[in-house]
Amino acid sequence: MATARPPRPPLVRSALLGAGIALSLSSGLHAQGPGPLQVTGVGEPVSVGAAMHRGYPAYPAWTLRALGARVDATPAGTRIFFGADTLEFMVGSPFFTAAGKPWQLVEPAYREGGVFYLPHQLFVEWLPRAYPEQIAHAPGVLRLLGGAPAAATTAAPPKPAPAGGGSGDTARRPPATPLGEPAPAPLVVIDPGHGGVDPGRIGPTGLREKDIVLQVSKRLARVLAERGYDVRMTRTTDTLIDLDDRGHMANEWRGSRPGLFLSVHANGVTDRRANGFETFFLSEARTEDERRVAEMENAAVVYEDNPRVTADDDLGFILSGLRNDFYIRASNTLAGLVQREFSDFHSGVNRGVKQAGFRVLVRAFMPAVLIELAFVSNPAEERLLGSGRFQVDAATAIADAVDRFFEEHPEWTGATH
Repeated sequence: MATARPPRPPLVRSALLGAGIALSLSSGLHAQGPGPLQVTGVGEPVSVGAAMHRGYPAYPAWTLRALGARVDATPAGTRIFFGADTLEFMVGSPFFTAAGKPWQLVEPAYREGGVFYLPHQLFVEWLPRAYPEQIAHAPGVLRLLGGAPAAATTAAPPKPAPAGGGSGDTARRPPATPLGEPAPAPLVVIDPGHGGVDPGRIGPTGLREKDIVLQVSKRLARVLAERGYDVRMTRTTDTLIDLDDRGHMANEWRGSRPGLFLSVHANGVTDRRANGFETFFLSEARTEDERRVAEMENAAVVYEDNPRVTADDDLGFILSGLRNDFYIRASNTLAGLVQREFSDFHSGVNRGVKQAGFRVLVRAFMPAVLIELAFVSNPAEERLLGSGRFQVDAATAIADAVDRFFEEHPEWTGATH
């Protein structure tokens, strides 16, 4: 029997600046940290050691004054002025804006002891690439070459296009929210699995996965919309959407806002005794069961008219090149919250948080999970999936997990700690 759920407070809307592809850090950097960094250009050179408060190297933002920058504290973080450009950083977020364009680092900026710290990557990778005519980096030295920095909008390297092509051109995204304007609501993209000619798994009495997950997704959309989220669905009718296109759609809708991607499915195996619920995030599969689920869900590609070919090597490249630890950790956390909420009402086995290479998750550049509600192949759980009470409970549980994610991780809404 479902347990009563306490009401949720209204969603607090606050801005999240940025949504770009992260530059990669050098291997081994986190383990021991880099040596001191000397910043030279205006006035006396500044030499500062790397801080390791959060387990990764970072330097105080004020060191950039030696490059001729103006560094101003803000309630939410720090604002840095380079020539005609303004860089805006927020406490606890890896996202920032430069000249109105969104960017992402691997690690978040933070405040410690009243000092605002910026990740090592900004100093050794982003700044020299964004301002190649004005700033140079050599091991242990960041140097101003002379003159005021040109705008990052002209000097910055272009962002990579989404793997596999498609409609995810970042140039079509809206700019980050200017300070002082109302912050947009966080986006939640709901992806009902399968659809159209692809029925998904079919239960003993003929209940189809594509129908179940669409019903649950519509209920979920209503709950989330009532709580103040901007909700989009990859499909609202019985139609087939290509796996790769679902993530691209989510990226277009997201723009520079905070966003989550939730792909909703029902499990199925030949053993009708198997039961329970599990939530996946994108990473390399570790077990045969994880590989089985990924292969089952990825097999939907056979129903597509012009499927893109994604070989195992390609998938591995995508996992290593277009993802970073921050996304993986955030998706893992979200999956755990879903599992925790489901355990309050679900009669099946809590099969835990799992990971595998799902095509539908690869293209979504935001925290993303794939939820297996129950086993439609199990007669008892097939009846459960078809019941309105279960569908309401499942939708409410997922919405509660979304709430908890934003409440417990304000860095994804731009709120300060």
